[in-house]
Amino acid sequence: MATFTPLPWQVAPWNDTSKTLVVSSGAGSGKSVWAFHRLNALMLKYPGALGLVLRKARQHLRNSSIPMLESITGPHVRHQSSNNRFQYPNGSRIVYGGMFDQKQREALRSIAGENDSGVDFVVMEEGSTFSADDYEEVMGRLRGKAAPWRQVVVITNPDSDQHWICQRFINPHLAGRLDKAAVYMPRCEDNPTLDADYLDSLRGLTGVRRARLYEGRWVRAEGTVYDTWLPEKHVISAFDIPDDWQRFRVIDQGYVNPRVCLWIAVDGDGKAYVYREIYKTKQLAKDFAKQIIQYTRREKITATICDHDAEERAVYTEAGIDTVRARKDVSVGIQATQKRISEDRLFWFRGCLVEVDEELRREHKPWSTVQEFDCYVWKRNPDGTITKEEPEKKNDHGMDALRYFVMHFDRDAYKPSPGAKTLGATATQYTEKRKKAGLAVF
Repeated sequence: MATFTPLPWQVAPWNDTSKTLVVSSGAGSGKSVWAFHRLNALMLKYPGALGLVLRKARQHLRNSSIPMLESITGPHVRHQSSNNRFQYPNGSRIVYGGMFDQKQREALRSIAGENDSGVDFVVMEEGSTFSADDYEEVMGRLRGKAAPWRQVVVITNPDSDQHWICQRFINPHLAGRLDKAAVYMPRCEDNPTLDADYLDSLRGLTGVRRARLYEGRWVRAEGTVYDTWLPEKHVISAFDIPDDWQRFRVIDQGYVNPRVCLWIAVDGDGKAYVYREIYKTKQLAKDFAKQIIQYTRREKITATICDHDAEERAVYTEAGIDTVRARKDVSVGIQATQKRISEDRLFWFRGCLVEVDEELRREHKPWSTVQEFDCYVWKRNPDGTITKEEPEKKNDHGMDALRYFVMHFDRDAYKPSPGAKTLGATATQYTEKRKKAGLAVF
């Protein structure tokens, strides 16, 4: 078992027994290590206790939380990976899971109901990815009897100042009027073990990512392109998509920069829902194609819209994925996408990212399209004012893919710019073409 010597800032929250405990900080403060060492200590102190470790999507635990728990708990604690739990000799156990969909939620409910016991202690990691409803459901499971007190710990990096965590906990805490919960907001400088180069990399961040990851502030970026995007409204819980809805895939090419694929379902009223996403660097087109087919399974895809690179499109075709050329009119595409967002006709399934690119995370770059919304900003004039004519050409990989979809689906409403090329095929032509050739429609 790993030993733990708390940093000065970690002592007070270690001893805090508030029913809800929020630790909000930028990168590198040591909040996750603190939370897991503390949870392990509680399992040892209270025999028969049930601890719960959550990420929004259970699969995101495998590269971070689970290895950390394995190193902290030590050999006397059995990791039963088939049951998603760590079993202690004294009868305590830590169970881990997610709240991405109904299946993952039902698994958690069955765990909490074992032997009619409730949960004693919970750690919600990456707290900003959870919804207020997720938090309320977890609080409803907090009825264990192993210890004289129970607690939910929310570990989070700052997000928008409109986020429910900020509204419910951070703002009241800063105003000195928070009851029945405790908030701690350490800074990265409060961790003296951090490498100087790592600190310099945090200080070197700009804009909203510096404010959040270095300064630890809950803020929204100034000059965001899609200023009507509201995560609390447009990021929603996943639901079963009806079979008769159209489904699209959209690809933005990359290698050093992220290669992105979005799966988007459209209902009968034309509302679009992004329900799956790959956002990954250092991946060849042929490997990306295999992953797209793997995650698409047997879904019927109306069309796959793709960036123009002919060589890479040929790789997708060879793999069995025929593509439609994306319409890349940036200005008109932004206006069309903004219109969809402002009319509440574009939504994102919470936790739909299939895998976190850990290299992007380590470099403090966006690792999903949803994270790009806060970083996708307009260029500035030499005097520092915002132009609202052209966006900065960065943090835009998912933004480009999203724009390709909107300009494809809503193409009849927008005329191409002078000289712009139109799409090579309609969705119906694409489907009929594959059917006539006896090919599967992915």
